[in-house]
Amino acid sequence: MSSKPLSAERLRAAFRTIATDMKARSEELRELDAACGDGDLGITVTKGFTAIEETLSRLEGESPSRSLKSLGITFNNAAASTFGVFFATAFMHAGKSVEGADEITEEGFCAMLASAAEGIATRGRAKVGDKTILDALVPAHRAAQEAVDSGGTWPEVLAAAAGAAREGAERTRGLEPKHGRARWLGDQAKETQDAGATFVSFFLEACLHAAQELTKGE
Repeated sequence: MSSKPLSAERLRAAFRTIATDMKARSEELRELDAACGDGDLGITVTKGFTAIEETLSRLEGESPSRSLKSLGITFNNAAASTFGVFFATAFMHAGKSVEGADEITEEGFCAMLASAAEGIATRGRAKVGDKTILDALVPAHRAAQEAVDSGGTWPEVLAAAAGAAREGAERTRGLEPKHGRARWLGDQAKETQDAGATFVSFFLEACLHAAQELTKGE
């Protein structure tokens, strides 16, 4: 597979695949969230990614940076919630990290992951081990950076990130939740895999699928 940089046009095409994949997994996220939260994550994901699908055509001519920021705001406007705020925060920071770039390279993608994690950590006053999104996002960034440093292509970098995020999400089983409703549920929440970290795992798997679709025939 090629490792062509991600132009704004290709970014929009990728998000069509990502949105479809994420909506297909909304019920899994709802079930996880219901075990130690209010169970609305599945609805949030469906509403947010439906709105993203609808806004992609209106982003034509926008830079990758502006597109990412717009997608974050779109998601939160459509599905206003605590998760929506964190999604928007991640995308605003990710977009800022590639400001001025006409295309996103694998190195730029790593910068996006790092900036997204930093934004979420600051906004949520959380860290790795608190049973949050960060337990998948931070390992994903590390794995992606290692793949880039080894000369990895887009599919290789995304596969590394997705694999690390999946393992990070799985490791949240047994962790004591430090934030949100889950922290009041004791052992019930402790033994359940974190829904936010699982979202990151699913999202990066969707990114990998999108890259595979984009590179068909190249």
